[in-house]
Amino acid sequence: MSRSDPSSVPLSPLEARWLAELVRRREERDGPLEDAQVNAAALAADGDLENRILRRAEALGAREGWRDALLRWRGRARLMLLAAAVLALLAGFGAAAGVLGDGSRPVNVVWAVGGLLGVHLASLVLWLLWTALAGRGQGLSAGGLFGRLWLRLVALADRSAAAADLPGALGGLLGRGRAAAWGLGAVSHGLWALLLGGAALGVLVLLATRRYGFVWETTILPADAFVAFAAWLGALPGVLGFPVPDAATVAASGEQAMQAEAGRRAWAGWLLGSLLVYGVLPRVVLAAGCALLWRRATAALELDLSRPGYARLRFRLQPASERLGVSDPAPAGLPAPQRHTAHAVVDGEAVLLGLELDAAEPWPPACDEAGWPAGLHDGGRLDSREQRHAALAALAGRPPQRLLVVVDARQTPDRGSLGFIAELADHAGEARVWAPGGGARAAQWAAGLERIGLSADLLSAAPASVRAWLAGDSGAST
Repeated sequence: MSRSDPSSVPLSPLEARWLAELVRRREERDGPLEDAQVNAAALAADGDLENRILRRAEALGAREGWRDALLRWRGRARLMLLAAAVLALLAGFGAAAGVLGDGSRPVNVVWAVGGLLGVHLASLVLWLLWTALAGRGQGLSAGGLFGRLWLRLVALADRSAAAADLPGALGGLLGRGRAAAWGLGAVSHGLWALLLGGAALGVLVLLATRRYGFVWETTILPADAFVAFAAWLGALPGVLGFPVPDAATVAASGEQAMQAEAGRRAWAGWLLGSLLVYGVLPRVVLAAGCALLWRRATAALELDLSRPGYARLRFRLQPASERLGVSDPAPAGLPAPQRHTAHAVVDGEAVLLGLELDAAEPWPPACDEAGWPAGLHDGGRLDSREQRHAALAALAGRPPQRLLVVVDARQTPDRGSLGFIAELADHAGEARVWAPGGGARAAQWAAGLERIGLSADLLSAAPASVRAWLAGDSGAST
């Protein structure tokens, strides 16, 4: 029988972000991974920066074995949760049998209720207090006891190097909000509901198959205290239709074990109703509520792109043209330079501008051994709208004879960039676009320049040719 390839198993949105967080933690601790091909594939994909980071992380995780470790973790978590559910049911049934006994002795109703509901109510009060008082960002230390214990056992089941950072990465991902508290709370309340449900099932089975007498005992308390206690605890179950003992039945049970048929049925309904109403029902409601809040929290979960490990990927996975964005609707065609100011050019002056270049690239770009021509004006990089507007204003006030716009041909030219280049060229006698070293998308740039009426003859030219054109040794014109 063939086994499915783990690489074909898709990751959920939460797991994809979990894997990205693991990759970030590893790279921040051990240094960046070799990712040239991975980044190229992620850059070619559609989507925003987070989507590309997720694609990069999945590729790196598959290569390093972290993705398979996460899938194994998911399988163990489900298996252990199923095992815990079965154990909870069995433990609840066993607790009921221990509390009621074999029927040879009367059942002390106070001890029975305390044994079945005491620990549950104490832990529920503590959970409610913690939820009300605790702040956000508790990470995996949040949630109920059963949920944290389950998560700890899942982590201990795999001590391999590939899985070592999985718990920490999950805590880092969920630590900014209360998603972990809701998720572990759903697990904890769900297991409590199964345990108490098993106890209720055990009580029902034992009451149906054995004859029990019921009694309460005291040395110092008056009988009225137990009458009031039974009435108070049985009020809500009584509203829901469960039989409850009246005051006379409660008082009579303090003198000897209640053996009358009606009295035994009233005490049995009181005990079972209290277990369901004060035990099973609150846990089911809380488990469902926590599960709903968990789904909402994880649906809104996003990577914290301000973290250093993600911030350093911004310039490699999101070209500047995408960071700047284009907000205007697509025009029918791209503008071409109209040379409105060509008559006012400053003879011989040349200007060098860099448009949407990678921050890691040096500026100005390297020229040949002779260096850039004397008198060349460095207009700097244009990475923001403000810088673009300032450059247009400067060129409009002092139009140069020659304008060289340096671009990165590894990026795809968009209509916003090409339209802006056309605007720049409109304020110069001659304009050229240069991509130092060429690039994978040089052909797309050449086609785009042709659409706006600019020559692409210097797009992939050698630095010497570019220098000669700036110095006026070339007579090319647009």
